[in-house]
Amino acid sequence: MVFAPASLILTNYFLPVNWALAVLNMYRIKRARSVIHSLAHHGVSALSWLHPRLGEECKKSEVPKVTFDLILGVITTSEFNASKETLSTYRALKVNFDRILNSENIDLSSVQSASITFGFRSDSYPSFCICKMVGIDEKEIDIKVDWCGNKYNLLSECKPYS
Repeated sequence: MVFAPASLILTNYFLPVNWALAVLNMYRIKRARSVIHSLAHHGVSALSWLHPRLGEECKKSEVPKVTFDLILGVITTSEFNASKETLSTYRALKVNFDRILNSENIDLSSVQSASITFGFRSDSYPSFCICKMVGIDEKEIDIKVDWCGNKYNLLSECKPYS
């Protein structure tokens, strides 16, 4: 017969309950990265309904990139003049952000800041998209994808498919 110390029995009894409670309330980097990666892919796709209107408005406003705060729901690029339709699609993008957060079991209160930036070169479609999110642990997570949703290579330009 094997005897276990009382402290080991108590630890095994309480540890799973405490661990389960911590996991439910914890902001996890892996889940947060999944959120911003999904949002960046959605942002450059045609499903976001932002493009090519956003690129044309950036040309008119003479700004190479535009940033949208996903927590406050406002465009933070001051020189950018957005149309009513663009503001509406940005609001839909925020709703999609909230939906993705919920699917990853992350509460909005555990996110300090979140933003999405679209950059344009010469085309009306984005050449890159950057999503950033800062959680309660104050670690910034960011992802940069090119116009077709691939991870953006900072050393070379994205080449179109042949």
